Amino acid sequence: MSFLKSIVTKPAAMLSKTSASYPIHTLITLTLLASYAYLSIVDEYIVRGSNLNNNNGGSGYVNPQVVGEVSFYHPHGSNDYNNWIEIEDYSQFSNDVDHIAVTYLTFKDVKNHELPEIKDSFQSMVKNERILITDFDGKDKVLANLNKLTSSDGTNWKLRHPNGLESYSDYAKLIFQRLENCIRGAETSDITLIVIAYIAMWYTFCQLFFGMREVGSKFWLAFGSLLSSGFGFLFALYFVTIILELPISLTTLSEGLPFLVATIGFKHKVVYTEPILKFISKNKRKDIPNIIARAVEEVAALHLIKYHSIVLGAFLGCSIYAQHLEGLRNFCILSAAILVSDLLMTFSFYSAVLALKAEINKVHESLELKEFLQEDGISENVAGVVAEKNSKSTIFQKNAGVVGFKIAIIAVFFGIHLFVLGTSWMYDSNSEYRVSFADTKQFVNVLSKTTAQHIKIGQNGTIATIMPPRVFTPTGFIAKAEDVFLSSLHTIAKATIDPLISKFLLLVTAISVSINAYLLNATRSHIKNVSVVAEAVSVAENIKKTEHNNKSTETIVSSFSKPANRNFVSSSVEHVETDDTISSSDDDIKSVDLIPNQEPKRSVEELVEYMKEGKLKTLSDSEVATLVTVGKVPLYALEKQLADNTRAVAVRRKAIANLADAPILETNKLPYKHYDYNRVFGACCENVIGYMPLPVGVAGPLIIDGNPFHIPMATTEGCLVASTMRGCKAINAGGGVTTVLTADGMTRGPCVSFPSLIRAGAAKMWLDSEEGSTRIKKAFNSTSRFARLQSIQCCLAGTLLFIRFRTTTGDAMGMNMISKGVEYSLKYMIEECGFEDMVVISVSGNYCSDKKAAAINWIEGRGKSVVAEARVPADVVRKVLKSDVKRK
Repeated sequence: MSFLKSIVTKPAAMLSKTSASYPIHTLITLTLLASYAYLSIVDEYIVRGSNLNNNNGGSGYVNPQVVGEVSFYHPHGSNDYNNWIEIEDYSQFSNDVDHIAVTYLTFKDVKNHELPEIKDSFQSMVKNERILITDFDGKDKVLANLNKLTSSDGTNWKLRHPNGLESYSDYAKLIFQRLENCIRGAETSDITLIVIAYIAMWYTFCQLFFGMREVGSKFWLAFGSLLSSGFGFLFALYFVTIILELPISLTTLSEGLPFLVATIGFKHKVVYTEPILKFISKNKRKDIPNIIARAVEEVAALHLIKYHSIVLGAFLGCSIYAQHLEGLRNFCILSAAILVSDLLMTFSFYSAVLALKAEINKVHESLELKEFLQEDGISENVAGVVAEKNSKSTIFQKNAGVVGFKIAIIAVFFGIHLFVLGTSWMYDSNSEYRVSFADTKQFVNVLSKTTAQHIKIGQNGTIATIMPPRVFTPTGFIAKAEDVFLSSLHTIAKATIDPLISKFLLLVTAISVSINAYLLNATRSHIKNVSVVAEAVSVAENIKKTEHNNKSTETIVSSFSKPANRNFVSSSVEHVETDDTISSSDDDIKSVDLIPNQEPKRSVEELVEYMKEGKLKTLSDSEVATLVTVGKVPLYALEKQLADNTRAVAVRRKAIANLADAPILETNKLPYKHYDYNRVFGACCENVIGYMPLPVGVAGPLIIDGNPFHIPMATTEGCLVASTMRGCKAINAGGGVTTVLTADGMTRGPCVSFPSLIRAGAAKMWLDSEEGSTRIKKAFNSTSRFARLQSIQCCLAGTLLFIRFRTTTGDAMGMNMISKGVEYSLKYMIEECGFEDMVVISVSGNYCSDKKAAAINWIEGRGKSVVAEARVPADVVRKVLKSDVKRK
């Protein structure tokens, strides 16, 4: 039994491994082969299908080019309707026979418009129709001039494009009519069975998507399964109809395929996929192709082959038993071929899809985590190792918006394809209008009496050929837009078949495929190398744990572990955040977890394992706070670990409440909700646990140098804003404030040291001299486009020399640009000015003086020195300030 199992599963595993090793090559090759099979099938059903249509009495094949023209002959004599006979080939008649062309001109959306007058035409029995009779040899020239027409009331008419948007409503009507005719000619039991089969088929499709969602894929695995089965169907249909030359009508396909899909289903694809994903998740450091081959050989292949073999034997037995029923026999053979082809496509095409998606997600997760670690200050090499070690294959979890966009793109692709194919495949453009041309309800291959009366019989007889009808619609904005769109499509299609452009596109496609294959192989090689390093690090960590019982390394690594899915959003979070659970009037109510704990209480070891697996965000707030309390997650890393700043604040409050014995943080006395922490994180505050709301008032306007300024004031001191407001009013009543800028120069005062007082004094004298001042100014000014050195002031204290640089800095406060210039100036003194023995003690020697009150700043000034004046009249002091100017 094991020997038989190996014979069956090993080839399947080899095929899966080969396809997974070269996924791009496999997908491109099979897609090209499927395209060739598709075109061959379309050619079989459309171009050569008319012959089968005539022989089989309407088996469902349609060839509009053949059905489009019908010819009738009337011998010499008086015009008698009964003498018209249908002929198959008018070329057998002599050239002396008169040959005319009859073209039906149909006008859509006539309403109150008048029909245009056309030479050699007459009104038919239908209101919106005219019949044109022309010489057959000159018909092309005449019809070419009828693309645009104008009626007497000024209405413009244009020839409708065969693939026009309006024609698709006609397609729907025609399909509905044909379906109605089929239903009328069928028994109720047959109709019920077919309806149930179609419902079951669509239920099977939905079941496939739900099944794949359960194993971890929202869209792509289900779509890949459908595409794989679709390609299998094309290959099987090509094999049966082209190679075996067994006719399968469209009616048989439309009635039989729903039963086949509902019978076989796609459950086997889900069963095939699930063990492969489990193997990939458990062996994420190994090569994807080897993992898939192992999963196929050990688990997936046997069940799939066994299932298909049973159904395959049933169909083959049915085909042998029902040899006298040609339609049933051929469909059973087709079903057997579909099973075999679907099996091969599963091991090849679908395995390539699985491998490609797994490789892409593995690379994406590894790079994302590596970038995250580097942002936290981890070195590039260590970040790469940790990323490889901790990345978990949460395979194919994507944002719903991205999936929707992909579905829309696929729908547009199929829509454009059906737009081009629709006319020739579904729609007989002649049948809709010919029924209205005839005087009876019979099919319009018979020349109508109305038309026959307007035909003149020649001396040697007359041949009348009924041409395909031409449909005209009123021109308007929609019609013009449709023309532009169809013209663009035609231009693009024409360009793609150009010999030069087609070769260029083929070359670009080949280069693109080669580059993608190369990049995939290079990425595999890189991940393989990183895996080796990760394994070495893991071994080293185990040895270190054994010898020293050192758990700090694991704590650091796990604290930086980050889940691959950054788009995790919990509906409960949204509910709690938008619902004001904590009443503002009751500060003693305890806070509610943003992520409540709905699982049984877990131990610290279990929580650490969850964190290592990248599931930290799925834990409750209390569980994350527990990890913080025991030192497994740093307080400062919560924002990055949870990817939710508000939740990080809530968790930090719980942790601090335990660590600092501050139960007040579990209440709402210090608020934290409904605040945009994105503006705080990484900008102005760390380890945030909430915010202090302060009321902000505004005073003013205060007129300064003729310009009004409103002054915002955040305060809890009562009457402060009101007092300021009264002061502004009083100052404004006296004309406002006038100011004078007396000085503008920012300072930086470095401290340098010399071996002796003499050397320090020499440096001071040199800096105070014109030569020294000029050279230092030139060096300083070379470091910035805005900073300009104004003066240098030196102060000697023993062997220490304090140098005060005063500079302008443009519109900026400019401490950074000043420090840069000072550093370069001191370096210039040491290297270029003969002060090699000078040692820089500090760039800022407290001689600036920065951020503190200092007498030197009061005396010398620092920054902008401004003197302001405000004159308040006496009556304003009495009326507004409620005071008096008299001295007491």
